[in-house]
Amino acid sequence: MTDKHAELLYPAHALLGEGPVWCDEAKRLYWLDIEGQLLHCFDPEHGNDESFPVANRVGCFVPCRNGHFLLAAETGIEEIRWKTNGFEILETPVKIHPESEIPDNRYNDGKCSPEGRFWFGSLNKHRQPNQASLYVLDGCGCRTAITGATNSNGLAWSPNGNTFYWIDTPTRRVDAFDYDADEGHLSNRRTVIIFPDIVDIDGAKGFGRPDGMTVDSDGMVWIAHWLGGRITRWNPVNGTLLETIYLPVSRVTSLTFGGAELKTIFITTASLGLTPEMLAKEPDAGGLFVYESPIAGLPVACYSSSACAESCPKGG
Repeated sequence: MTDKHAELLYPAHALLGEGPVWCDEAKRLYWLDIEGQLLHCFDPEHGNDESFPVANRVGCFVPCRNGHFLLAAETGIEEIRWKTNGFEILETPVKIHPESEIPDNRYNDGKCSPEGRFWFGSLNKHRQPNQASLYVLDGCGCRTAITGATNSNGLAWSPNGNTFYWIDTPTRRVDAFDYDADEGHLSNRRTVIIFPDIVDIDGAKGFGRPDGMTVDSDGMVWIAHWLGGRITRWNPVNGTLLETIYLPVSRVTSLTFGGAELKTIFITTASLGLTPEMLAKEPDAGGLFVYESPIAGLPVACYSSSACAESCPKGG
């Protein structure tokens, strides 16, 4: 069988490319360089990428139904509005920062659930175990959903919205939960995918660790491999590896479906931690890559302040 490979789309040379979000209305891919402290906007039609500096590390950002975006920055959740020459941070009535008293943590990956809640996690900068969490924000406020993590990373929902998938990277596994969209609650945690512990001595060509994640319209799970140089497609029902797409770089961070038919997979990568010798072998590290899939993904979900638990006086 012939190996499948993703192609370089844009040589961004990002330190830590992450968090790609496809916006169909704008026909743009928005993405981050966390360590470079940049927000990117890529135009696939013309191959143009614009980047704009931010004041601190942004772990993820999500679109809102009002046309704005929410950022999970080191200083808390911010609301921004894109403009033709950049963006502006908007004044919000309440500052949301559940880890304001934990300086050794920062926020990491996050997405919106189908009904419009914003789920975002944290990681411990020193990779100390059990110091990070996963949070959920809706119109009723912000609460903790999972504790005891080290690096809350990829997250996604099944096409019917009844199952939530989540990665704590050092565990090398994907856990699934039953998802109650009415209340925004998780239950019945179980492991559905396990990464084998295979890493070469230089950490560059092994199977790697699970990082960003998405789900396609068939309900299969796609995962980016940090230190693994690939993305993979899995059946979450039986944990079977279905497909492997290779990249010429080791630090593959995240992925999302986009394009006119949601069959274009945009893939972010990183150059952080590579020595000059390793960079010579991976000159496209930190680039934005692309793979055309025969299977479509799911539309991006947007944050809605009206999403709230039915049991809450504000909800229903």
